[in-house]
Amino acid sequence: MQINWKAFMWDILMIAFVVIFPHFGVLPMFAYPIFVLLIVWGYLKINNQNFSTIGFRFSDISVRSFLYGTLTGLLYAALAYWLLDPLIAKLGFKPANLSDFDSLHHHFFNYLLLMMLAWVLVIPYEEIIFRGFIFTRVKVWFGNSKHAFIISALITSVLFALYHCQEGTGAVLQIFIFALFQVWLYKKFKGNLWYLIFFHAWYDSFMLTAIYLGYM
Repeated sequence: MQINWKAFMWDILMIAFVVIFPHFGVLPMFAYPIFVLLIVWGYLKINNQNFSTIGFRFSDISVRSFLYGTLTGLLYAALAYWLLDPLIAKLGFKPANLSDFDSLHHHFFNYLLLMMLAWVLVIPYEEIIFRGFIFTRVKVWFGNSKHAFIISALITSVLFALYHCQEGTGAVLQIFIFALFQVWLYKKFKGNLWYLIFFHAWYDSFMLTAIYLGYM
């Protein structure tokens, strides 16, 4: 396999940008996804691609993707809450640092606002960037290798977990497992990101509701 080193280095720079830039805090939460998506859109255009080529197509929204995402998202959230998180804690990892969500506790307006922001912007953004853009770019590096999918899944999942490093080691491990499951969904549904978006949205809804009610 011959590597296009110029394209490879540009991919590395772009991936580093989308993973690191949001943590600088130079833009408010509602603004940085729009800014980063515009940069990624331009990069894809330069490479004769667009968002549809990485799995984000409005025509792919369906009742099936919504229902499947709802069911699996809530089931996975329940499994994580009652089994996975306690198991990670028993292994000696610190529980997730949720101080960024303190304003949600029994504050309905903040809860509703964050839920809307998550569904409309943050979650679609994360799926487009990580399971769409990053995963597909990394997979190209390995060409037709029989291990390309697995290696790309691991790299993408590690990056997604580290993207949430501010939440602590326990959360990073749990998010890594979550990300691996998301890549499996991406493969199962042939790159249709809507299954992943709905899954992610209902998972986060479960967790944000638990925080709002004071259970986390």
